[in-house]
Amino acid sequence: MTTAGISADDRSAWGWFGNAYVQIAVGATLVAASELLLKRGAITSSGATGIAGLFGIGALASGWTWAGIILYVLSFISWLHVLRLLPLSIAFGLINIVHVLVPLGAWALLGETLSMRRMLGIALILIGVVLIAPPVANAEAKL
Repeated sequence: MTTAGISADDRSAWGWFGNAYVQIAVGATLVAASELLLKRGAITSSGATGIAGLFGIGALASGWTWAGIILYVLSFISWLHVLRLLPLSIAFGLINIVHVLVPLGAWALLGETLSMRRMLGIALILIGVVLIAPPVANAEAKL
């Protein structure tokens, strides 16, 4: 058993896919895709009227929205797996790559604009993730 309580057998059953860092990448990608799909679903339901339009409930009629919800649930499962393997302080710092993936995806796939201020923020997030990478490697070596 490791300090995280996951046996070597549990980890090896998933092979490389069960690696916490692979799952952070999978989870972040799923969250980003989910957000883009939810946005697409919200856009397609923008003509809804009444209470459905007021609260955005009309988006539930969109397949885009349901695809986004499914990906979000899958990302949640991935995140729970990561939390079994890594300390939250490490996992949370790394999952913030989502704050890079979502704006870039919105720009590339939805045609949204990225201001210079947003691009600077993305660069700062990337720098932050790179700065926490060495302590993550050291913490992993201690597990």
